[in-house]
Amino acid sequence: MPTRGPDSGPDSGADTGVDEWRRTVRGWHVAFGTLAALTCVLILTNDEPGAVRRYAALGGLLALAGWYAAVGAPALAREQQRAGLRYVAGAVPLTVAVFALDPVGSIMLFMLYPHVWALLPMRRAVAATVVALVATAAVTTAEAGFSPEIAVMVLVGLVVALALGVWITRIIEQSRQRAQLVADLAATRAELAEVSRRAGAMAERERLAHDVHDTLAQGFTSVLLLLQAAESEADLDAARHHICRAQTTARENLAEARALIADLAPPALHGGSLPDALAQLVERLSGDLGVRPSLAVRGDPRVLPAEHDVVLLRVAQEALANVRKHADASRVDVSLRYDAASVVLRVTDDGRGFDLSAVTGGFGLSGMRARVEQVGGGFTVRSASADGTTVEAML
Repeated sequence: MPTRGPDSGPDSGADTGVDEWRRTVRGWHVAFGTLAALTCVLILTNDEPGAVRRYAALGGLLALAGWYAAVGAPALAREQQRAGLRYVAGAVPLTVAVFALDPVGSIMLFMLYPHVWALLPMRRAVAATVVALVATAAVTTAEAGFSPEIAVMVLVGLVVALALGVWITRIIEQSRQRAQLVADLAATRAELAEVSRRAGAMAERERLAHDVHDTLAQGFTSVLLLLQAAESEADLDAARHHICRAQTTARENLAEARALIADLAPPALHGGSLPDALAQLVERLSGDLGVRPSLAVRGDPRVLPAEHDVVLLRVAQEALANVRKHADASRVDVSLRYDAASVVLRVTDDGRGFDLSAVTGGFGLSGMRARVEQVGGGFTVRSASADGTTVEAML
């Protein structure tokens, strides 16, 4: 028996194949019901066989319909070879019997042959077709005697039935292949959706990791340094100053945390421009850096996409945090330049510098680069031992 094959594989593809086969089976049901009704009407209106044979033919037709409903229809729906063989084994003699009782019963042969080829493998389908044709030829011969015309009829019928069977088999096989293709496409689509979901989750985790590092972690470091400075400070007023700054930094960190949770822009950008946010950042970090950074804004400031503002501010935060932790600089310059087609942020210090080839891991430089490149920008770092560092982001 031809198999449609969608029962294996992902549920969505299998469901599509099953739905397609169910529509095909419903077509079989409609065709059988239509031909059976037509045969019934013709038997009732045909007076030639006589009343006894007419009613016997009707009984055989009803038996055939019942056999189809009980065995044939489930076999088609479930594509069960054993049930299909059992149905054909009963349908062939019942159809031949109806034909023997009333010649109009030959109409049901047009339903029998498609069922045979739909339900049985090739060899058994050929055998069942030959048996049905020989049986109908025997009935015709018994009624009218043997003649060359009957032999020709059997041969022509055999050729037509075999051609019809091959055609039906090819249609079912093509349907199976289409159903399998649909299943494969559905599986591929499901896999792509899962890959996309995982990539999105990974990107979101990386974004949060960068945000936490660039904001909360740096803020906590500042709080810790300020509290340590207050603890070691002998002058009470100076200690209070350090504690007040630690409290301010903690509040800002809390606002940053709330913004991250709500997926909002950094608080420094709320209601202000990027130059204003950079000015606040420079002012806030001047005490921590031990030197007051200079800020220069060149060109005509303009409104940038919100994500560009966030990226440039985060790069400035991380670059200044690196200066505080590693540079031991005496001069720090922050510049923001608005060109006609780009915006360039540069943070330069005259500190100890470092060997770029020796940098590994962490969320510092790699995190800044990832942020900038994610929005289609360029990121460069120039540094050498005892020669300062320049961090530049261009969007």
